[in-house]
Amino acid sequence: MDRLFFLPTVALLLALPLGACSTAFEDGLIDSGPEYSQFASQQATLRNRAKAAFRQSDFAGAERTFRAALAKDPLDPEAWLGFAAASDRLGRFDVADRAYAQVIAIAGRRGEVVNNMGWSQWHRGNRAAAKLLFAEALALAPGNPVIVANASARSDQS
Repeated sequence: MDRLFFLPTVALLLALPLGACSTAFEDGLIDSGPEYSQFASQQATLRNRAKAAFRQSDFAGAERTFRAALAKDPLDPEAWLGFAAASDRLGRFDVADRAYAQVIAIAGRRGEVVNNMGWSQWHRGNRAAAKLLFAEALALAPGNPVIVANASARSDQS
């Protein structure tokens, strides 16, 4: 009978220190350390390099650099969005579709994401699907000037 009481007590005592550790994450103590700041800075640098490559139409370089950012942080929605856009420009639509799904899983269905999904459909020649996505993006982010311009410009074209 004593053994039945002893085992649950030991298990409870072993679990207490683990439960105390989790509050460091909940209180944000981990995120404020120098290691986190360095990581965030490195991640931002990778994303900025990838965006620069994208702006210079180096879509393969952008895709590689966004992929490197995702290797460091697979939950970075901005890197997933950039990776999807670069994949679109490279004609890798199946990869882009999976990347858009990742962004939505991480950050939700946001105007910027749906706008890019519209562009993806536009590049594929799916004008009707693109127009629906642009309209949805506009509904999700009505004040975003890029989305407003895309929605109005693409609604006139077929």
